[in-house]
Amino acid sequence: MKYSFVVILAYFILGALLGRLGIINKLYLYSEPLSSNWGWVKFVNNTDSSTVSSDGPILIQQNGKWTSYAIVPKDGNFVLSKTVISRRDTLRCYVDEPKQSFWFLLQNNLVVQPSTYAMPTKLLAISDIEGNFWGFKAILKGANVIDDDLNWTFGNGHLVLAGDFFDRGLNVTECLWLIYKLETEAEKNGGKVHFLLGNHEVMNLKGAFKYVRNKYWHNADTLQLDYEKWYAKNTELGKWLRTKNSVEKIGDFLFAHGGINRKLAKKRYSLAQINDNTRKSIDEALTENEAEQNPFTGIDSPVWYRGIVQQRETQQEIEQTLKQFNATKMIVGHTIVNEIKYLYNQKVIALDLDHKTNAENGKMYALWFENERFFVIDHHGNQTTLGNK
Repeated sequence: MKYSFVVILAYFILGALLGRLGIINKLYLYSEPLSSNWGWVKFVNNTDSSTVSSDGPILIQQNGKWTSYAIVPKDGNFVLSKTVISRRDTLRCYVDEPKQSFWFLLQNNLVVQPSTYAMPTKLLAISDIEGNFWGFKAILKGANVIDDDLNWTFGNGHLVLAGDFFDRGLNVTECLWLIYKLETEAEKNGGKVHFLLGNHEVMNLKGAFKYVRNKYWHNADTLQLDYEKWYAKNTELGKWLRTKNSVEKIGDFLFAHGGINRKLAKKRYSLAQINDNTRKSIDEALTENEAEQNPFTGIDSPVWYRGIVQQRETQQEIEQTLKQFNATKMIVGHTIVNEIKYLYNQKVIALDLDHKTNAENGKMYALWFENERFFVIDHHGNQTTLGNK
């Protein structure tokens, strides 16, 4: 018993050291005897009780073929699905919380998105869903963006998703595939889905998994497919995410997850240059210090910066940034506020709410734009004017 304690203690100390050095992402400990099929517990997140549940499809291109990995429900249990598919196949995504499936086709071409767009007649914007499928569906349906079957009903409207759909929640894969599906449907109807990269998208693409829930480590083990491979460059979702921007201008509104800080604006990059450099930085091998200081994916980059919502910039600095990009407003998420609101004399709109708590209370809110006016819309479709604040 004494020696067992020493071995376990040494195991934890070594694991903590290797994790600190970035050599490993997770440390496993059996919950039951080695003969058990119980599975694994992820040491660095041992307060997280989430475990194996439905997931996928994860689509990986190997040796010229596409393989679909999924965990799907059957007769009250879960079964593994690993099949070779054609890109012409109709694919199914099952969502466990509403116990609902939707079907989609793979896009013919994954192309880098433009950085600027004309002003639409109506627009819905939300950020930081973080794998909360119930809340995401509720607000989209309440705003008449989708119907009960998760089909696009927004016509030529624009849906802006300002980053952080990864981590913390338990339906990340399902949220991503729904966005992927809605992109195609929106295009066919003259509308548009804008999916901007947030810091959590960048973290997962770069292999930083601090906030990944245990469910995904368990599912990865069950599928015998390392989580590190789920969003690699040879996966459909990985390729798709690498076509996305960190900043976009829609009409004369700038959208970003964190915001464009005054220092970056002064360097006179165009939006396209910011986006190109963001995508390039995702797959660069950087030291910890280089990654933190990187102007496109580091701590003060458009995907991470909190200084605007925390009002660490002056009114003049905000207006100078907007002038640099010929914009009238900047709309950002990332930093939680108590309500969607104006900042800086209506030059900035802060989007990020505590969606987890709101959803648990049966509420969801987003930003609505129509007839040249901004509103807050809830999951019932009720609108209130975004007032002077």
